[in-house]
Amino acid sequence: MDASEFQKYLGGIYQNGLVMLSVALGHELGIFEFMISSNRSLHLSEIADSLDLKERYTKEWLSSMVAAGIILQDRETNMYTLPESHHPALKMAASFSPIMIVCSKRSDNLLKCFKKDGPYGISYQDSPEWFDWFDNYRSTMCEIAVDTEIIPLLSQQDGVIPKLEKGIRVIDVGCGSGRFTNTLAKRFPNSTFLGLDYSDKGIELSNQMKDSLGLKNVDFVQGDAHNLPDEYNESFDMVFVYDVLHDLPNPFKALEQIYKVLKPDGFFSLIEIGFHSNPIDNAGDKAAAMYYTCSMFICLASSMTEPPHVGYGACWGVEEIEKALKGANFKLEGKSSLVIIGSKTFFFSMK
Repeated sequence: MDASEFQKYLGGIYQNGLVMLSVALGHELGIFEFMISSNRSLHLSEIADSLDLKERYTKEWLSSMVAAGIILQDRETNMYTLPESHHPALKMAASFSPIMIVCSKRSDNLLKCFKKDGPYGISYQDSPEWFDWFDNYRSTMCEIAVDTEIIPLLSQQDGVIPKLEKGIRVIDVGCGSGRFTNTLAKRFPNSTFLGLDYSDKGIELSNQMKDSLGLKNVDFVQGDAHNLPDEYNESFDMVFVYDVLHDLPNPFKALEQIYKVLKPDGFFSLIEIGFHSNPIDNAGDKAAAMYYTCSMFICLASSMTEPPHVGYGACWGVEEIEKALKGANFKLEGKSSLVIIGSKTFFFSMK
């Protein structure tokens, strides 16, 4: 593209980024949730008073949403409407958008990480704001992901769903706040689930959700994916890892541990970001650009805190992950062993 086209292109990125920051504020303030639940046209004062917000700031925010075409404003009445057709996308996008606020809070520390004499990375323990965002986002998208990604993908594998329905032993490595572990435990009450995560806060949140659902077939333990207990050896029928492997300081060591804990006929369900390993092959892909940016602020920065300080990042890529799985002696056989859905890639491998 020529200089003029590039200037317009870059301006669009700049504008959209700032608008999404405003979307993030709307999510954090509860404005979207209030307008969706009301499902009708609203006056400025009604929105501001219901959420205990100052009218002037609320008006400025609403004006940014009107200009962006996200919210509509009636010229005669000045009332605001959030079209029902916008609700589904906003429920997902708005819940993800606060990551921009999280990244902003990390920016000063990230600048230091770039310097040769600076720290290697930023630990999750030192970023409580990240975990709060992460749990909130997972709470919004978990059921959707289970219905649209996980169950359909597992259904493509011969006999997996019937085994889960009959009853098998499953470990979720890197379970975070336990959203997926608990949801799957609820869906498959005859199977037993174990969620493992390094974070004490993650385990606390996991147990809170377990108790609220009254689940008896799931437990949570604090642990290290790089060093699973010997008593786990060959004791699990299935290992489930969702969007975690690239976050680990040493994913190769974690794969060795996962292989170790699987039964001889066990299977490994891995869901990862589905872009190419070579950045050149992702050129022009805005979604990939977004994931590289998120990775720089979060995934890469966190994985670099511990040796070997390599940092694989969110866009480690399909090709390199496939090599890593095969290098750890996992078998990837058949078309359904590697399935790409949107920005996610599903690897289904056997021991």
